[in-house]
Amino acid sequence: MENSRALHDELRHVVGESGVLPEAESAAYAFDGCFPKAVVLPASIQEIQDVLQFAAKRDLSVIPAGTGTKLGIGNLPPKIDMVLATTRLNDVIEYEPADLTVTVEAGIRLVDLQKELAKHRQYLVLNPPYAEQCTIGGIVAANASGSFRLRHGTARNQVLGLRVVHANGTVVKSGGKVVKNVAGYDLNKLYIGAFGTLGIITEVALKLSPIPTRQAAIAVEFHDIHNAANTGLSIVGSQTLPMFVNLFINFDPMRVETDGQGSNTADRGTFTLIAGFGGDPETVAWQLTQSQEIVKQNGAMGVTTIEGEPYQRLQKTIQEFSADNGETENVIAKINLKRTDIAEFAGHIADSSWGSDVQMMLLLGSGVLYLTIPLVGETDFQYLADVLMQLRQSAVEKRGNLIIETAPPELKRHIDVWGPVGDTLRLMKQVKAKFDAGGLLNPGRFVASI
Repeated sequence: MENSRALHDELRHVVGESGVLPEAESAAYAFDGCFPKAVVLPASIQEIQDVLQFAAKRDLSVIPAGTGTKLGIGNLPPKIDMVLATTRLNDVIEYEPADLTVTVEAGIRLVDLQKELAKHRQYLVLNPPYAEQCTIGGIVAANASGSFRLRHGTARNQVLGLRVVHANGTVVKSGGKVVKNVAGYDLNKLYIGAFGTLGIITEVALKLSPIPTRQAAIAVEFHDIHNAANTGLSIVGSQTLPMFVNLFINFDPMRVETDGQGSNTADRGTFTLIAGFGGDPETVAWQLTQSQEIVKQNGAMGVTTIEGEPYQRLQKTIQEFSADNGETENVIAKINLKRTDIAEFAGHIADSSWGSDVQMMLLLGSGVLYLTIPLVGETDFQYLADVLMQLRQSAVEKRGNLIIETAPPELKRHIDVWGPVGDTLRLMKQVKAKFDAGGLLNPGRFVASI
């Protein structure tokens, strides 16, 4: 405790009184059962450089963060010294509605940016979980996305340029502020999805889209997973250009929360297919008609159309499926596969001895499968780790992978949350050594404990 207080006192000389989070509030940035010795809140690039220089001299680890929603992703940390949160860097730097571009500081929350953009009937087409808390910098560092990735891609596809501070204090800029002004190496891609291991993102230029005049979805239930998946893939491959096509197992995103607990558990053996559309009213009307025809051709009946306020509630439920709500202890895993393999893979899980309570969301057009595994009572973490490693091996054999996004530290002691990275590991270590020679930034938590 004395060492922590001394560290706080020293940091106040670097970033000022308001730049150090009070110890009583530092718990908001705790993860994996560990509390940081200090949480610093720099208000400028210069202060970030000063903090990094301070940490390097004292051999302190620095874990970049926004509001902390992504801190749980990663292997157990060898040590947690400082969390560097960018939440005071939260301004819109430049917004050009006519160009459909915006440049913001990394600490701005997505929800606040969307409110500003909505004044001009525009938005950033990303719907990652933790919608009310996540920051743009955190989204980019994790390459987070959501169901809209089917039509618009992940964060990697929305970023035009970045400003980043390296561990040695060097400030670098990559990309630009418009779509077609960049030639040469695309350095943006190095930082996007690197989880802060190569540098601290301070500024992001993004491309925008007009808010659709009308948004709507269809929902239909099936009793056969392969019929449901084939129907969804038919919609994906059609000319309707859906925003998303998701299949849910043991989870009903349409269920009204009547029990006071927010239960969305579906009846066993029921598979709910949701396809969403957005655009001008005439186009969406055509999309709905065409997708309903596809559903009927596949033998399904009782199609429900959702729009307006019910659609917004449904969209929020889907968006937060892979979020840790903090109320129940779950393991959340993300499996990436070829879209043609995803239904069979999910079916094997649902039919397994341990899969009856596992809730699943399949992003059919993207080949992404999210698992939410509830932890009830005494958990045999070695057994659960063995199950997940078998699943991972099955995914690898299909040229996919499995990443554990949320897990208690007891499980992380039994399994690498990232899995193998193959022949690219040597190159990744060389890049890390070049950008962060001292291993200052988020050490030991990324793939292969980089």
